[in-house]
Amino acid sequence: MSGIHHFLPMLAKGDGVGNNARAMAKRLAELGVPSRFYADLDKAGVASGNHLDYAKVAEPGDILIYHIATSSPMTTYLARRSEALAVVYQNITPPEYFAPYDTTAAAIQKRAQGEVAMLAERTLLALTPSSFNAEDLHAAGYSEVAEFPIIFDPVDFIGHSSQAVEEVLANLQAKGLANWLFVGRLVPNKAQEHLIMALHAHREMYGDSAVLHLVGRPSYPGYVAALHGLALELGVADRVNFVMGVASDELAAFYRKSDLFISASEHEGFCMPIVEALFHGLPVLAYDAGAIPQTLGIGGVHLAERDPAVLAAWARLIATDPELRARLRRLGREQLSRVAPTATIPAFDRAVARMIELSGSPLAPDFEAESAIVIQSREILDRLSEEFA
Repeated sequence: MSGIHHFLPMLAKGDGVGNNARAMAKRLAELGVPSRFYADLDKAGVASGNHLDYAKVAEPGDILIYHIATSSPMTTYLARRSEALAVVYQNITPPEYFAPYDTTAAAIQKRAQGEVAMLAERTLLALTPSSFNAEDLHAAGYSEVAEFPIIFDPVDFIGHSSQAVEEVLANLQAKGLANWLFVGRLVPNKAQEHLIMALHAHREMYGDSAVLHLVGRPSYPGYVAALHGLALELGVADRVNFVMGVASDELAAFYRKSDLFISASEHEGFCMPIVEALFHGLPVLAYDAGAIPQTLGIGGVHLAERDPAVLAAWARLIATDPELRARLRRLGREQLSRVAPTATIPAFDRAVARMIELSGSPLAPDFEAESAIVIQSREILDRLSEEFA
């Protein structure tokens, strides 16, 4: 029986690309469409094999979805296959961000950009979560591009919150310290150095009254060393908490108990942590770059500059003004309705219908089938609306 199958260079839990693919597969199963994963590195333990294994079980009418996120031999393989192909593009970070720290990584990113262009004529439909990304795809020669936000599956946060992490954050607040949170890999385009500089400015302006929690895996030792060095140089190393990898319950605790989510990132194809912050009722302060204006929408404070004093002043205001925090929570809940599963699952259903139409596949999904992700999302959002009212 034909199906819609996913190809990923790496499949991992907690990764934005992998989470989106798993949410898509969950919905396809509800639609009655077979869906398998092929990953060359399967950290989630759910793949049916690597990309070469697909040929052994290929069926007429199959549709292949390539979640392109880095350079991979999958690109050439899929370019040569005859099955209908769709591409999910969350963004390829430009190589110039990595060149000062890792020339090999920069070369890989450059090659990945070329591979995106390689698949343009071969792809029936490209899916991407933002207009910022869509511009890349149009420039690369893709003829049909559909936008819809990354599917956020709230099951990762249901009933989970680390009491130990909550106690740590509560103890800091009891000492008069606001908890600033940023979630994202420690990579140059995320620009965590601007947050460290803002923390220093905050100390100079308001005294020792904030802690910056940087939650994310390190990728480039040179950049991580530079961040540590900057914190030491500015005298705030004791107030920068590098959290290099967390379990889902620990991450939920950071979102639930921090005072604000703060971002100075320069290049984002979507920025899923902003959606997660909105989901938990956490006020968001973000530099307007990449796709962030679209993802955050009316749900938070947008900044057109990253002057450390400006970031610090806004962070102070958000952390200490109850009326502003309440307003940001209300606006965040409204914005969340535009990027929550209640909006993204119907958009994905339309994309599936379009794939089938373009490919001529005999697949006949049951689009009337209920979505467990939507149902769970509604239940949690109703509960959180009462909690943050």
